[in-house]
Amino acid sequence: MTRLFNSYSDLYLLKQFHPHTLVRLLVPHRHFFARKGLQLPLEATAELDHVEVARILAEPDETEPPDLLEALHLIRELGIDANYSDLVQLAVAAGAEIADDMTAPDLAAQIWLKEPRLLERKEREVLCERRKSFESFRVVNWPTATSLEDLPPDLPALEAALRGYFKEVHMGAGCRVIPQYSQAEIRFYVRHGRPYRREPSWSDTQSTSTFFRPETTDLVILDVVHHELRIGAANAADLQKYREVFGVHLFGDPEIFRYAEKYTLEPLRSQGIAALRCRDVEGVDSVRLTQLEFDFGGAFENVVTERAQDVFKAMAIRHAKLPDEPAIRKAVFEVKLSGQSKPRTLSVMAGNRAAYQRGEESAIFEKWLRARGFVLEVKVHAEVA
Repeated sequence: MTRLFNSYSDLYLLKQFHPHTLVRLLVPHRHFFARKGLQLPLEATAELDHVEVARILAEPDETEPPDLLEALHLIRELGIDANYSDLVQLAVAAGAEIADDMTAPDLAAQIWLKEPRLLERKEREVLCERRKSFESFRVVNWPTATSLEDLPPDLPALEAALRGYFKEVHMGAGCRVIPQYSQAEIRFYVRHGRPYRREPSWSDTQSTSTFFRPETTDLVILDVVHHELRIGAANAADLQKYREVFGVHLFGDPEIFRYAEKYTLEPLRSQGIAALRCRDVEGVDSVRLTQLEFDFGGAFENVVTERAQDVFKAMAIRHAKLPDEPAIRKAVFEVKLSGQSKPRTLSVMAGNRAAYQRGEESAIFEKWLRARGFVLEVKVHAEVA
């Protein structure tokens, strides 16, 4: 059986729990621990042998409770200080216990004990947002004075349409669309199946294989302010289906969202390092350019990459500057957001594609890109991607 936590030997996660929380989390599995030689206390005030718990969890076998493994995995992934505000909101929604002296792992554990599905959903959202590349489609004729309140999504019909599509392409008939509203946009999390997989596995002492259909979550963002749909999907077929289905069920028109050239990287050439200014954009502390791709084209599809921790400073040391030609195909930025300890990576392709780690930060990135002229004026093409 695969070891879930290599870090249990240092007791790091276990000792972040309040004793009461940890006992509540482990007691439902007391028979498992008893078979391993550890009797768990039933009272929250009793002493708990953290070292022995850590030893047992660091040496898993076929008898280890899958529910406990799932709980500890989710708590480790989501029970961090950066998620604390989100965890408080989830705890309120679950009716879970909240106290001032609770750590982030405590909150995550309380949510798991009350409503595990909320924690599972949050993990899917985080995984989805970490890996998305978004393509943008502009609205041909945006209905006058349309706001979020004017767009109550017909989710049952939309889900039915997508279920039919995924069944048709042999991805299973299951599909859930979960909307999340913010000030100027709606994020639709689309949960659905992927192609079947067969993985080698062990059952007791026998080598076998496990046959299953993985689940994935795509993200579709309706931006009411800028009249566009941003879609993060695994392939071009899914992307086009989302464009049509969301057009039909939000506006009654499968062709309302059209392909349009959105991003240009020419400000980097015309403005130089000034194109990275950010003091006028709330929420952005600093921006560095870390990579450029130049597309020379031609029969050999020649692409040259300039990469450095800070491209402009590296070029200044060489007394170099960006050439007048060829086209800049791609740029990668390190963006330091206010209140965040680590910078975010923002990749922009000339055309209509951008990639970033977390979907909820898209509004900040878009605001900065527009402020610096990286977003073109609306010019919708008749064809679609």
